[in-house]
Amino acid sequence: MSNKGMSRRSFLKLAGAAAAATAIPVGGLNKVLTANAQTALTVQLRSSFIPTNNELLTALLNDYAARNGLELDLSLLNHQQMAETLTAAAASGAGPDVLETVDIKPHQFADVLADVSDICEEIGEANGGWYPVARDLCVVDGVWRAMPHFLAAHAMVYREDLLSEAGYDAFPGTWDEVLTMGTELKSMGFPLGFALGHAGGDGNNFVYSVLWSFGAAVTDEAGVVNLDTPETRQACEFMQQLYNDAMIETVLAWDDSSNNRAFIAGEISVTNNASSILWVGRRDQVEFVDAISHASYPAGPAGLVQFLELNTIEILNFSESIEEAKGLLSFINSPEVWLPLGPDGFAFIYPLLQNYENHPAMPWNTDPKLAAFKGLAATGKALGYPGTPSAEASEVAASWIINDMFANVASGESIDDAVSEAHNACLAIYGQD
Repeated sequence: MSNKGMSRRSFLKLAGAAAAATAIPVGGLNKVLTANAQTALTVQLRSSFIPTNNELLTALLNDYAARNGLELDLSLLNHQQMAETLTAAAASGAGPDVLETVDIKPHQFADVLADVSDICEEIGEANGGWYPVARDLCVVDGVWRAMPHFLAAHAMVYREDLLSEAGYDAFPGTWDEVLTMGTELKSMGFPLGFALGHAGGDGNNFVYSVLWSFGAAVTDEAGVVNLDTPETRQACEFMQQLYNDAMIETVLAWDDSSNNRAFIAGEISVTNNASSILWVGRRDQVEFVDAISHASYPAGPAGLVQFLELNTIEILNFSESIEEAKGLLSFINSPEVWLPLGPDGFAFIYPLLQNYENHPAMPWNTDPKLAAFKGLAATGKALGYPGTPSAEASEVAASWIINDMFANVASGESIDDAVSEAHNACLAIYGQD
C-alpha cells in the first residue's frame, strides 16, 4: 500500500506539532529492533473510518520500512476481514506475518501466535503501563501472544434537540430511564436504534453491556457457565420492553453500519456507536450536526458495566521474520506513531497505554463532543467478564448466542425458552454439558 495522499513532510510536521504539545512524558523503547536489509513483511491492520488516519498510518509505516530495509506489504482491513484472515491462517499455516484482530482472539488462537512478551513488557514500562484489561486480553498462560493496540471506543450517540423536546436536558444515567425516554421519543416519531442483528461491533457492545449491567453473564468468575439466572431473565424482560416500546423495528436485521445510516437519515434519536456518526455529520454538514452528542453508557441494577471492543496485533508463529515483525510492532506503539495518529483519530482509536489518556493533544481532551469517550479503557470489560478472557468466550460471541437470545425475546419467543437455549449452547461450547 502506498502513502499516496499524505507526504512524508506533512506527517512529520504533524508528528512534531503533537510532540511539542505534550505535557506528559510518553516513553519509547530502550532497545530498537531493526530489520535486515530487504526483509519482506506482510502486514494487515485495522482500517479507520477516517481516510486521513489511514493515509497517515500508511505513510508512517512506509517511512519506517524505508529506514529499516523492509519491503512492506501493508493492507488495512475491516472488522470482518480480520477475523476471516486469522481463521484461514490458523487452518492453513500460511498468511500474513503480522495481523490485527478484535476482541479476545489471542486466547482463541494462541497456538499459532508468536511470543511477544519481551516487547510488550518493555513498551508497557516505558509508557505508564498497559490498562489491566489489555494485559488480560493478550497474556495467555503467562505468555504475551499479542500486543495491545487500541480500544475502538463506543458511547451513546444522541440528538440533543430531540431529547430537549422530550423534556430531557441530559442523557439518562440508567437503562430504565432510557426506556422511559425512548418510549416518549418513539411516540414523537424518533425511536431508539440498537442493533439486535449479527453486528460484531455495535451489536456486541450493546447486548453484552446490557447483560452485564443487569448482573448477568455467560459464566461466573471461575468460568462455570451461569447464564440461566434471574438476572438474565430480568435483562431479557427489559430488552423485550425496550424493543416493543422504544425501538425502531428494523434493528433485528441490523449490521454494524445500519445504525449509522438510520441516525444520519434522521430516522432514530439514539444509538450506541463509535464517533463515526458525528464525524460523518460534520463532513457532510448534516442539518442537525450541532445537536449530535455523546454520553456514557447507562447503568443497570448492577451498575455501569460496558463492553470494550479491543484491538490487538499478533505475529503469526510461522513467520520467517519474527524479530523484524517485533520491531514493527514496537514502532506502532511508539510516540512517533501515536502522537500524530491519536489526535487525528477522532476518539475512535484509543491507545491501551495509560500515558495517553490525559495527553493534551488527544481528541477526548480537546473536543467537548468527544469527552464521553475518556476513561473507557480503565473501566470497561472484555469478553469473558466476570472471569478472564478465554477461547470459549470468544466462540460464544462468534456464535452470536447473546445477540440471538435478546433478538428472540424481542421477536416474541418466551423468555424461558430463549434463556434455556442460550444457556445450553454456552454449556456445549464450554464443554460443561
